[in-house]
Amino acid sequence: MLGIVKTARLVLRPVHSLEAAELHALLVNEEVRRYLTDGAIVSREWVEGVIRDSDASFTERGLGLWSAREHGTTSIIGLTGFRDFYDPPVFELLYALRPSHWRRGFATEMAQAAIDHAFTHTRLTEVRASTDEPNQASIRVIERLGMRSYGRTSMADSELICWDQLHFVLPRDDWKSSH
Repeated sequence: MLGIVKTARLVLRPVHSLEAAELHALLVNEEVRRYLTDGAIVSREWVEGVIRDSDASFTERGLGLWSAREHGTTSIIGLTGFRDFYDPPVFELLYALRPSHWRRGFATEMAQAAIDHAFTHTRLTEVRASTDEPNQASIRVIERLGMRSYGRTSMADSELICWDQLHFVLPRDDWKSSH
């Protein structure tokens, strides 16, 4: 089936509207949302909008978001792929994983599969990612992916809580030399 990506342990499928409830449950998990949505509890409607945006992105760019499942299972354990962030938009890699699957290499495995798919099946010249500076687990995943730092921005939310956003890039040529 078009768009399905398989790894040693995972099956990644383009997100689908029938998965909205399960993806919503993943994204409102307190530990997952701490950095991914800066702690905000997103609505089911927001998740449905993200799914629609991903469908459009797959059509226009050949890339979007995938839900991740372990081979032979039906429950979603994570989410990975590409989405626009910021204004003006920056197309970035993202990943989210159920805490029950943390520290087992799944985040790296699914993000690597998304990167490999991007560079193998599209003309994307680089993959970008960003994370909050306190999110050391995400930084370790990004480093394992071979991405390099290219800067930081300071952010402030509505309560004037400040943090640094770290930015990373993996040029296609760097990816080619490692494969």
